Amino acid sequence: MRDSHLQLAALALSNPDLQQAWSPPMAPVSLKRHQQHLITSLALGELLQRFRIGHLSAEKLTVKLDGHFCGEIAREQWEREGAGWRRTMGAGDRRDRMFVGLVDESYQAAVAAGPAAALVEFQVRPDRS
Repeated sequence: MRDSHLQLAALALSNPDLQQAWSPPMAPVSLKRHQQHLITSLALGELLQRFRIGHLSAEKLTVKLDGHFCGEIAREQWEREGAGWRRTMGAGDRRDRMFVGLVDESYQAAVAAGPAAALVEFQVRPDRS
């Protein structure tokens, strides 16, 4: 199932017209930022799967989430889509509800700790090949 989902995501990310059909943004946003939010959401989905099957303990998940929410894109994505995740996970089992609770806690802690790390634009530099 995860492979199928990743193939669908890859197809959508490779074509903006398909992206609008698969996962339209909740509010107006640039195409680039929407793609970044989709990737961030996929990263959370990966953590969710690992948590569900027991490959990540609550403690390890919290460490991962603390790093995740250091960046501005992850924070924006959760601000925009957190309510949907809470609705979906609230309809799930105990582990799903625990996951979204830990995500919320890590997000709130990151916001309380101060500004997110600024987005670094990657560029070609003459000193790198």
